[in-house]
Amino acid sequence: MKHGFRSWVCDRIETQHRLTVAAVVGMMVLGIGSFIIQAGLIYLVLANTWGRTTGFVTVIAAFGVPGLYTWKLARKELRDRQHNALCKGRMVPLNVVLPISLVWSWAFGSMGPERNWVQKIIKIAMIPLRLCCAAWHTWRRVKDVRNIDGDTTFVIMKVLFRNDHSVTAESIADELGDVDLNKALRDVSLLDGIVFLTEHGVSLSVAPRLSSDFDARHAVGLEKRDSDDLFGQ
Repeated sequence: MKHGFRSWVCDRIETQHRLTVAAVVGMMVLGIGSFIIQAGLIYLVLANTWGRTTGFVTVIAAFGVPGLYTWKLARKELRDRQHNALCKGRMVPLNVVLPISLVWSWAFGSMGPERNWVQKIIKIAMIPLRLCCAAWHTWRRVKDVRNIDGDTTFVIMKVLFRNDHSVTAESIADELGDVDLNKALRDVSLLDGIVFLTEHGVSLSVAPRLSSDFDARHAVGLEKRDSDDLFGQ
């Protein structure tokens, strides 16, 4: 069994694929389950009071129009974030995906203290729709994770782990050569634990939890490394 850095990067990509699929399943189960509960309660109350037709039409109206609005909102707020980075003397557009954790936060909405009780009730009522839209967005990401270029991701991760500070996109471009920088950095942004800093240009760093994961893996395989180990050749 190999424990080198390349093997670890490949494992991280596989793990990310499993986590993304699990997120889709979780969002769909929660979204459909909460929808059945909400729609069922509305239908039962109105059907017993005004008749089945009224209950059915009300459920369609209550979830139909807000559903279209939530769909458009999800496409706007969950899309890739675009940044510009200086690379070889010219500005290059870079697409960065939102972390799965932020997609989950979006699905459940903001429940901060600045919200009044009416806003909180509306947010709770929208949770089923937001969860389903978030699941659709995350499902589209599953294919992207499956198609991550392992070789370029390995090079970028190696550069990041060899530095104690953030690395600029331009420095990474120098390491990659003629590789499509936008595709390479978007692939890396799909992995949990890669932090993009965009206040002054675009730079990348590694979150502590990712470093801890590698340290644990490295300690286990200390006596048996790959030839491409991070600290070797």
